[in-house]
Amino acid sequence: FIDTICIRTCHNKGTFISNSSKSVKTKRCPDGYTRFEESCYLLNNEVSSWIEAYQICKIFDSRLVEVDSSEENTFIQGYLNEHGQQKGRMITTFTYRGNYGSREIEYRGFPGYWIGGQSMELPGHWYWGKSMKKVDFSILGSHAVDITDSSCLFLDRANLYQAGNKPCYTVMYSVCEKAPYTV
Repeated sequence: FIDTICIRTCHNKGTFISNSSKSVKTKRCPDGYTRFEESCYLLNNEVSSWIEAYQICKIFDSRLVEVDSSEENTFIQGYLNEHGQQKGRMITTFTYRGNYGSREIEYRGFPGYWIGGQSMELPGHWYWGKSMKKVDFSILGSHAVDITDSSCLFLDRANLYQAGNKPCYTVMYSVCEKAPYTV
């Protein structure tokens, strides 16, 4: 990607002429990703368990979001509030037959977004799935996480995308993160 930088300007019949050019390197996100600071984010609006979400992000050469700062947390919460799904995706319907007739019941994924934190290996010891750094709960600013539980972290739609934890087999959306590429 080359940008033309004019050092001396000349106009010849309305045509701009440049006599110098310089290569400028910029960082970009792939199509579909949104950039904030030095990361690119992708909302995965297919529902999956935490393990499946982790694998899906790997397929996109990214990882489940690892929140490193309170500014990043605020950005992600705002972004999900504006662009996130309002309710869980319908997975299937069941027909319930009771004493008063039958009715259909919808089974939906949970309306939150998986992020990279987990404590599956050792309950109460929370790590980010890819980097294996300890989760800093002060950055997440959430008191809704049971830090003694063996589960996975998500951003909860019902609580303005504050962090919470659920069993890792719960089915919901996810957010992937990757570094921008240089062009």
